[in-house]
Amino acid sequence: MESSNRGGLVEKNRLLFPVEKCIVWPMKIWGKQPILMSFGVVLGGVLALDQITKYLITKHLFMNQSIPIGRGWINLVYIHNSGVAFGFFNGPKNLSKTLLLSGITLVAVGVVFYFLWRATRERNIKQGIFLGMICGGALGNLIDRVRFGSVTDFIDIYYKNIHWPAFNVADASISVGIILLVLQLMLGKSEKT
Repeated sequence: MESSNRGGLVEKNRLLFPVEKCIVWPMKIWGKQPILMSFGVVLGGVLALDQITKYLITKHLFMNQSIPIGRGWINLVYIHNSGVAFGFFNGPKNLSKTLLLSGITLVAVGVVFYFLWRATRERNIKQGIFLGMICGGALGNLIDRVRFGSVTDFIDIYYKNIHWPAFNVADASISVGIILLVLQLMLGKSEKT
C-alpha cells in the first residue's frame, strides 16, 4: 500500500469496502460507548438465538408435537401463539390483532431506547445489558408476528398436570430483562437515598 504525506500527516491509501464500513463504523461509535456496545451485542445475541431456535423447531417438529426433554418437567412443543408472551390473548389470527400487537411492540421498543439513552447518560452498563435482552426479545417476536401473523412457542414447563403457558427464547429474554431492570432500578434508587 502506498502512503502519502499531506500536511505532515501520513495517510494510507486503501479502498474501504462497504462491508468493512458497516463493521468499522459502528465499532468506532460503540467502542466509545460500552453501554451501546453491550446493548447491541446482547440484542443481537438474543435475536439470533431466538430466530435460530424457532427455525429449528419449525423444521424438526410437527405442529402440536411434544417431545419430553426433562424428567417430568419440560417438553419441546411446536405451537403458534397469535397473542402476547406466554399465550396471553391467544386466539384466531387476524390482521387487526397483528397490527395492534405490532404497534404495542414498537412503542415498547421506543421506551427501551428512552431508557437506553438514560443508561448512556448515567454510564450504567447493566441497564444496557438488560435493555438489550428486552429489545432483542421484542424484535424477535415482532419479526415472527410480521412474517407469520403469530409467534412460534416451543418451551413447555410443567409440574405433574400443571403447565405454564408455552414460551420461547424471546419471551424468556423479555421477562428476565424486565425483572433484572426493575430490580436494578429499585436497588439504584435505594442506594441514592
